[in-house]
Amino acid sequence: MYFLYTLALTLGLLLIFPYYLVRFRKYLPTVPDRFGFVKVPQMQDSIWVHAVSVGEVKAVERLLEGLRQQFPDKPLVVSTVTPAGQELARERIDIVHGTFYFPIDLPWCVRHVLDRLRPEIVIIAETEIWPNFLRECRIRGIRVMMINGRISDKSFTRYRLVRRWLGRVFKDYTIMGMQSETDRQRIEAIGADPQKVTVFGNLKYDAVAVGKPLDARLEKFLSTWQPVWIAASTMPGEEEFVLDAFAQVCKTHPRLNLIIAPRHADRFDAVEKILERRGQRWMRRSQLPHSDHRSGKILLLDTIGELAALFHYATTVFVGGSLVAKGGHNILEAARHRKPIVFGPHMENFRDMARLFIEENAAIQIQNAAQLAPAIEQLLVHPERASAFANNAHAILLENRGATDRVLQFFQPVGAGR
Repeated sequence: MYFLYTLALTLGLLLIFPYYLVRFRKYLPTVPDRFGFVKVPQMQDSIWVHAVSVGEVKAVERLLEGLRQQFPDKPLVVSTVTPAGQELARERIDIVHGTFYFPIDLPWCVRHVLDRLRPEIVIIAETEIWPNFLRECRIRGIRVMMINGRISDKSFTRYRLVRRWLGRVFKDYTIMGMQSETDRQRIEAIGADPQKVTVFGNLKYDAVAVGKPLDARLEKFLSTWQPVWIAASTMPGEEEFVLDAFAQVCKTHPRLNLIIAPRHADRFDAVEKILERRGQRWMRRSQLPHSDHRSGKILLLDTIGELAALFHYATTVFVGGSLVAKGGHNILEAARHRKPIVFGPHMENFRDMARLFIEENAAIQIQNAAQLAPAIEQLLVHPERASAFANNAHAILLENRGATDRVLQFFQPVGAGR
């Protein structure tokens, strides 16, 4: 089965690589890392933390700080898959010895990286299952730990088709730390050894709430540009829904302003074209304060890293990736700032979190785009109810912290006698 997997992966790469080079030129600098030629010093007994993208890097930030304190003499490195995640990881060069892109799951690519890092343990955030990587770690006696593991509804159905093989692959993990009891049950149902599965909780509740400091002029602008609705982490198809809802709400709340924050930087220009086609009065964040902000009621957030700090100025927040079938996005950054939150029906990637927020009256879940305007309207008309949602959301955040400490407790025996 490993041979067939490797063959299929190799053929797939040969087919898509030319397209990849043309369509995603920004990823070209990442190619050497992905083929195993990482630009980090030769190491011994390193601790390797893998975090896919920005959300995962934020989730493991406190863990990285804890590992640095517990093992001050061990090299600590971080790998990511996306450039945005890599950029964020590099900002923690104060505690990590190097960052790089995770290798393609081909045996020789994996071996190159392992030869370079010689890790004592690898910590993988979220459910990243790389059979060749795991097998090579087992052969070398390297412990591999999953944290923040989850099995979505879609993944559960798909994984069950290859349950017998996954059972073999899962044996190469030392421990599999899941977000919830549901995730524990699901991963055991698809072949994981119950003796290796535990529930640490969701590290995203512990994520350090940091963002790029806002420019003083932007802070001054936002403090007077009120009230503000932030449409955060929007995905293709959602901006039109948001703009339709904004136009509807503005009929009764003409002072309302809107910040649209697309999830991916490569969509900034596409969203700009949507605004132009609609003849909206808008401005780009990167052009402030030079643009005439007096004429704009819509701000396109075309910068990276400022959204977390912007939530402080929000009156209400819609979290994107949820009105289209993208699995939703993290709602905790808005909760940290005590903001009332609205999200759509597609929160599969945050299933337990979304359910908890609904049960505790800490967020509003809408079922379709037509319900977006009424939901925002409700929060604007009833500020006391909006405040209750916001306070409940913040309380949930505080009550569910601790997953990072549970993971760090697992490492205490690692340093014994060293």
